[in-house]
Amino acid sequence: MKRLTLVITFITSLSVLASAQQKTDKTPAQKAAHKTENLQKSLKLTATQTKQVNALFLTEATRIDSLKANKAGKKANKEKHKAIEAQTDQKLNTILTANQQKALATLKEAKKEKHDKKKADAAAASKQ
Repeated sequence: MKRLTLVITFITSLSVLASAQQKTDKTPAQKAAHKTENLQKSLKLTATQTKQVNALFLTEATRIDSLKANKAGKKANKEKHKAIEAQTDQKLNTILTANQQKALATLKEAKKEKHDKKKADAAAASKQ
């Protein structure tokens, strides 16, 4: 009886771990909706701005997904990816008001600092 319980527990834990490993990619529409929702919450976008931002993010996500499908070169794709993001940022700034642009810049700076801190912590941990 104990062996049976142990085997069932083992099989259950394996199935849970296997399902946790499976990562489903989001569609460009889902990615755009998620990014739009985050900006809506933090920048208090109007209805018109929300529609414009969602369309912009949908275009960006579609272009980036096509880059990922085209595995030409990692370095070339990275540069194209940055160019797409720069274009999106430029267009986004035309949609947002001055106050929203300042708030977005603050959000991006905070995100960059958080990323840099994580990177530094990982580098310090790997040296030890």
